[in-house]
Order: sequence, then structure tokens, then C-alpha cells
Amino acid sequence: MGIEIAANLLAGLALFFIGVKFIGENMKQMAGRGFRRFVGFLTRNPLLSALAGLISGALVQSATAVTFIMTSLVSGRLLSVSKSMPIIAWANIGNSLIVLLAVLDLRLIALFLMGGIGVCYYMNLDKSDRHRTIVGAGMGLGMLMTGLIFMKAGAAPLKQVTWLAQFLSYTKTSYLLAFLAAALVTLVAQSSTTVAVVAIAMARAGLLGQEQTLMIIYGSNFGSGLSVWFMSSNLRGSSRQLALYQALFKVAGSVVLVPWFYLEIYLNIPGVQAFARFLSGDFGKQMAYVFLFFQLAATGVLAATSSLVLRLMQRICPASAEEELNRPQYIYEQALEEPETALDLAEKECLRLVRHLPDFLDAAREETSQSVKTSSAVLSKALASVSGEVKGFVTAVMGRQQSRDGLERALNLQSRFDLLGSLAGALDEFVTVSVESKDVERLASFSQRSAEALHMILTTAVESAETPDEDSFFMLQELTSDRADMMVQMRRSLAGEKNMDPQHYQTLLALTALFERIIWLLRRLGMLLVKEAVEQAV
Repeated sequence: MGIEIAANLLAGLALFFIGVKFIGENMKQMAGRGFRRFVGFLTRNPLLSALAGLISGALVQSATAVTFIMTSLVSGRLLSVSKSMPIIAWANIGNSLIVLLAVLDLRLIALFLMGGIGVCYYMNLDKSDRHRTIVGAGMGLGMLMTGLIFMKAGAAPLKQVTWLAQFLSYTKTSYLLAFLAAALVTLVAQSSTTVAVVAIAMARAGLLGQEQTLMIIYGSNFGSGLSVWFMSSNLRGSSRQLALYQALFKVAGSVVLVPWFYLEIYLNIPGVQAFARFLSGDFGKQMAYVFLFFQLAATGVLAATSSLVLRLMQRICPASAEEELNRPQYIYEQALEEPETALDLAEKECLRLVRHLPDFLDAAREETSQSVKTSSAVLSKALASVSGEVKGFVTAVMGRQQSRDGLERALNLQSRFDLLGSLAGALDEFVTVSVESKDVERLASFSQRSAEALHMILTTAVESAETPDEDSFFMLQELTSDRADMMVQMRRSLAGEKNMDPQHYQTLLALTALFERIIWLLRRLGMLLVKEAVEQAV
């Protein structure tokens, strides 16, 4: 039995994580302006946010799953952390309704969902530009749910384990021990509702007492919070803030209700047990109400301290450097109402990206400290992502009524963002080839000199963008003049070395070709900057 339990738990975890990755990757691709507006509308109204959380918690039957789905939306920049928080809180309440109502079957939902996704794949909708991301996200959700089913299947036989039943009998003498045992079991089972339902069944079978069952319910909730925190160990920044929020949610409920439990037991102060007995004479319903009270108490505490909790999460899990790079800093949807202001904000985004161009060469330059180096691949992905997003923003600006000058300025900006995306890719490739060539002495020296030269030219480009005057643009144009003849001579000189390996010569060709391409792209960018500066001056 032990091997089967372990196999179910491991398979469930694997499917869960794969499902989360599927959802995240496809959500990022769904981040179009129309979808953003829909999500923004859904979270603009607190009542709609609460309803969305309530329904998602009831349908998915796992606040953990909802937390990771929200994490995917935040990772795809479809939602902010602050707007995701009430959805997660109400998902916990929705999840508690399953304990109370016990009418929905996660297994059936997952099977129907996977069946529908299978039909979509059969109809080749996964290859359609319009439906591919939706099908992929649905597949991820189905795998996530299936993973939860496996984990619950692995946890279900635990109630038949003899040593566990014996251990539970010992916990009758210590409520705190019951709390800790339930938290530990929930860490394994990955579902507080499963542990709560099993505990209620054991209580009805006479294995547990009422107070003991109540503390197990509290402990299972606390354990589910720890579970989310541990499962999010591979996340960083804002994405992990939501896992911390779910953990704090469960801690808040425990901080409120566990002391109250002891006050009710030892001082006869009416509390949760008294209220549950007032609502129903049935023991099972009483414990289901207790589960619901826990979520309501935690929701109330975190709602009253939401700003403090948000600051705490940002301090414990600050946004990563990569996350800051991947996120536009200036543009926002409401700015589209003022086209000129929107273009000014897009100009600021352009300048911000230009300032990062010299950073690409950190890994290829010996002068740069290892502690400040940023991966060129990270920079390339970030610049390409932001360039594409801001370009879409500028396209939306062009759709508004614009003057001729405004349209020309918008077209100029779009061209600049196209060039920035191309520059990011070329610089990343140059750095990759340059680093790979360090094992060859002559190539290492050439790539080092090339990197230093490019860094100087890129720094000049930044200065030209920051202070657009005639002298700086003239210097940039001189530095980005045609280098084809010089590159040919360099290739001949280095290739003239005796017995040069063909693979090394191929690397040399790649380095010189990329150098020329970067220079050409910078010249084009400089020309667009000059044109914009002249038009702004006029």
C-alpha cells in the first residue's frame, strides 16, 4: 500500500506542476489587449472579484490550484498581485462549500475537460492561431486537476493505515498534537478539504472526538498554506507573493480561531463550536460550518489589513530584476484617452530599453564584475517582450484620431521598437558566440576587443537618446559607419593563421557578421532618433 500511495502522490505532483507550466505559458501568449480589458473588468469591481473567486474555488475544489492559476495570470502580466488577492481569498471560501455541499466531483470535471481538449486536438484546434493558446491553457488545467486527483487518491487510503489510527487515538490527549498531525498529513495530501472530509468520516466512526476533529480541520488549513509555500519554491518575485498570501491567509485563520478554541474549551466562552451547534444538530454539518468559518475569519483579517499584507509580501518576495525588465514601466491603458500623452509614455519606454543595450555585453567583457552581470538571454527576452507590448500600445494610439505629425511620430516609434527587438536578438547571439570563443586564444582576443568596441558604441547611442543634440548624433553616425571592409580584413588576418580549425573559422564568421548587423541596426536606430529630435525641435 505504501508504494501505491507514494506513486499516486509523485504522479499527482508531476502532473500538477506540468499543468501549472502549461497554463502559465499559454496565459502569457493570451495577453492581448482585449483579454487584458476583460480581466481588468472582472477585477475592477470587488463584487465581481469575489464572485470569480467563489466560483473558481467551488469548481476547481482546490484553493492551491486557484492560487497557482492566479500566479500564471500575474506571471503573464494579466493581473496584478493586489487584484489577485481577493480572488484567492474567496476561492478558499468557495472551496469550503464543497465540504458543506459535497455535490461536485473533481474527477468528473477533469475527465470531461480532458475529453473536450482531446476533441480540440483531434480537430487540430491546437494548431490554430486563434485557438491554440486556449486549448493549451485548457490542457494545463486538465492536467492540474488530474494531478490533484492522483494526490487525493494517494491520501485516501491513509485512513485505513493502522498506525495512523493509533496515532490519532493518542492525539485525544493533546489538541495541539492533533493540529500538528493534521498539518503534516495535509502537506502530503496537498488538500485541506480531503483531510477535513476524512477527519469527519473518522469522527463519525468513533475514531475522533468533536474537539479533536475541529483542531484537525484547523491544522489541515494551516498545512495547506505551508504546502502552497513549499510548492512555490521555484517561483520568484510577484509570482511567489501570491503563494505567500495563501500561506498568510491560512496563518491568519489559525491565529484567530485556535486561541478562540482554547477560550471556548477552558473558559466556556461561546465560540465556533457553539455557533456550529446552533446552526445544525448534525455533526457532519457542524464540522463543515467550522471549515467555512475558518475561511471567513481569514478573509476578514486579511481584508482589514490588505495594504499592510501587500507591503509585507513585497518586502519578503521583492520583484526580481528579470521581472522588472519584463514589465513596461510607463504605459497604462487609460493613457490611450490622451494620444499625445500616450506617445510621450511610449518614448520613455523606448529610452528605458535603449539604456539597457550596453548591459548585454557584460558577460563578454572582462572589466565587468560578476556580481552585476545580467544574462544576455534574460535581457533579450525582456526587451523583445516589452518592445512587442509597447508596439501594440502605439498601434492602439494610432487607432485613435491623430494628427499627421502624431501618426508619423507613432510610426517612428514602432520602427524603433522593431529595431530594439532585433538588436536584442543580435546582441544576445553575439554574446553567446563570444563566450563560446574564449577557449581559442586569437578568437578570444578578437571577441573581447569587439565587445569593448560595441559597448563604447552602445554607450554613445544611450547618450544620443538621452541628450539628442547634433554633436552626439554626428558621433553616433561616425561610429556606426559601414564596417564591411574592416571586417573582411579582420577575417583574412585571423584566418591566415596556420591550421585554423574550420569550426573556429565558422565562429569567426559568425562574430564578424553579428558585429556588422549590430552596427547596421544601431545606425538605423540613430537615424530614427535624429528624425524624431528634428521634428520635436520644429
